[in-house]
Formats: sequence, C-alpha cells, structure tokens
Amino acid sequence: MNSYTKEQIYSARIEIVRAQVERFHEFYNSYFQRAETLRMVEYFFEKIYNPEGKKEWVELAIGSYEHVKSIMKESTQESVDHLIELNQRTDELDEKMGILLLDSGWDGKSKISRTDYDTFFKQLGYAKERREQLTFVLNNMSQFYELAHRPINAYIMTPLKYVTKTIGLFPIYAILEEGYLSCLPVKREIFEEFHKEVERKENEYLDRLLPLQ
Repeated sequence: MNSYTKEQIYSARIEIVRAQVERFHEFYNSYFQRAETLRMVEYFFEKIYNPEGKKEWVELAIGSYEHVKSIMKESTQESVDHLIELNQRTDELDEKMGILLLDSGWDGKSKISRTDYDTFFKQLGYAKERREQLTFVLNNMSQFYELAHRPINAYIMTPLKYVTKTIGLFPIYAILEEGYLSCLPVKREIFEEFHKEVERKENEYLDRLLPLQ
C-alpha cells in the first residue's frame, strides 16, 4: 500500500473537487446561465465544495459551534448542523477518491477528464453512503431556501451576526448568511424545479455508476 504525504492527499482532493464542480456545471449549466439562480448554484455547487474556502468556518464550527447554537432558531441550527455533516461526509469521500487518483500515478498537476472522474467515482464505491450524501445535499438546499424566505429570519440574522463577531465565530455566520442571501432572489417555483432536477439527475448518475445491489 502506498503512503502519501498530507500535501499530496490534499492536492489530489483539490483535483477531485475541481472535477466534481466541472460535472455540476455540465449537469446544471442552465442554472449557471441565469442571473436569478447563478449565486445559488455557485453557493451549492462551488462554495460548499471548495476545501480552501471552507477550512476556516468548518474548523470553527466543529470546535466552537456550541457557543452560538443556543441563540439560533431551531431551523437555523438544523441548517448549520446539516451543512457540517454534509461537509464531513463529502470530505471523507473526496479524500478516498484522491487516494485512488494518487494510486493511479497522477502527476500532481494535470487535470483529470470527466471520464476519469466517473471511473474513480465508480471504483471507489460506497453506493449507500453516496445516496445518504445526496439526501443531505437535497435537505441542505431546502433548509437554506426556507431560511431565506421566512421574513422573521431577517431580524434574527442581525443579532446573530453581532454575537458571532463578538466571540470570534463570524466565519460560521458568514457561510450561513451567504447561503441565505444566495437563495433570496430565487422564486419558489424555480427553486422547486431546480431541486427536482438535482434529485433526478443525481439519482440517475448514482444508478448508472453505483447501482445498489
């Protein structure tokens, strides 16, 4: 069994994430072309999957989340809880795929193709875990949308912002606010159409590459 440095594994994970985001752009291109949905799909398909962008808030959330959890509404807590859980599950699977990439002799620089990505995805397996991951993705989308479209939440976010700045946990608030704001301009019928399309296409992708036995 090959042993790799943390830096090698991280680089491979970055490439896996890049290829994953490329797939999202291919599958959901029309939403990246619409002004109303652009910010939302960038948040769900790029921001959340970016290892560099999420490192600070994830570490804070895991270590210090309890400090602010008590002042959040239950729906807001659920959004953060599910976002943390989704990130932990996704990071584990991306790292395992990254190790497969390194095992294949990857040079640490070149971009893998869409076909290569699908090959590694299928080779890794974890059919059940991938479907659980998808459930978290879909629930996460719905929770952020509902959070953004409850008028009372606009009044809750301001004091939460102040508190997180005061106790040094603002990155947690910032990622929450970004998701909140990204969903605000999206009409409900468009969001529901998007949500159904993600559910359908991702399940088709899983059924094709990782059918349940």
